[in-house]
Amino acid sequence: MVLFAYGTLQDADVLASVLGRPVDIAMLQSASAPDFKAVAYPGRVYPALVPCPGAAAPGLLIGGLDRLDLAVLDAFEGDEYRRGSIPVLLDEQIIHAQAYLPAISIEPSAPAWSLRHWLANHKPQVIAAEAGTARSLRERLTSAQP
Repeated sequence: MVLFAYGTLQDADVLASVLGRPVDIAMLQSASAPDFKAVAYPGRVYPALVPCPGAAAPGLLIGGLDRLDLAVLDAFEGDEYRRGSIPVLLDEQIIHAQAYLPAISIEPSAPAWSLRHWLANHKPQVIAAEAGTARSLRERLTSAQP
């Protein structure tokens, strides 16, 4: 399964922390989501991907994810997101990938979100909290596996 990451999961440290293992950079490919825009999720430091004709949200395709990875990512993203299929542009070809979409309606006129801004202003504070949360989620989900 291929996942399109447009927010903090583009950061190798965050992704590795959530998955509980180093990220194989060979499984990451630059891509974009045509007719979508990454905007600030209201009241949060992370983004939401919203439809926006004519826009193109940059991101990464993450391959090589297994069912446990997806379960951990779903739990990590929580109730604020739902995973759905969207068209993604990869090497001038449209493919379909999974992406985390906001569970609430957010207008494309919301402030734009940038990974560069997040890295400079929020990563140090967020990464420590996310690492602990992700570790706890992985332990809970692993113990629930048959």
